[in-house]
Amino acid sequence: MYISRKAIIYIIDGHNFVRSCLNAEPANEEAVTKEFLNWLEELSDTEIYYDSFFRVIFDGSYRPVGATARRALKVTFAESETADNLIYEQAYYLYNRGERVVVVTSDRGLQSDVREHGIKTMFCQKFFDKASKVLP
Repeated sequence: MYISRKAIIYIIDGHNFVRSCLNAEPANEEAVTKEFLNWLEELSDTEIYYDSFFRVIFDGSYRPVGATARRALKVTFAESETADNLIYEQAYYLYNRGERVVVVTSDRGLQSDVREHGIKTMFCQKFFDKASKVLP
């Protein structure tokens, strides 16, 4: 399978990914989130994803999930807004600046909203499966 090596900004629906793809329960959600962010950081050091950037957006206020700014990873908490709104706004802005953007979410409504503007989307599980093949 061909995997493009062109730089992409992946905007990831954090809670959606952790809950739907990684099956986090409320009792272990913080630990699963930390592991997920560490996994993304490790992924960003691979040859295929090295030039790409990951923006992970979570609903709610700040929680201790480790470093929120890393070489190719930025974690944002939506605070009083919704993560969906921030994801939409960032994707729309970056796409209109000419950036290659992929929104990673399993939320079909959000996917539909960003696709209306020509922005690519990917289901969380598909992204996880594709990226997991890259890591040893």
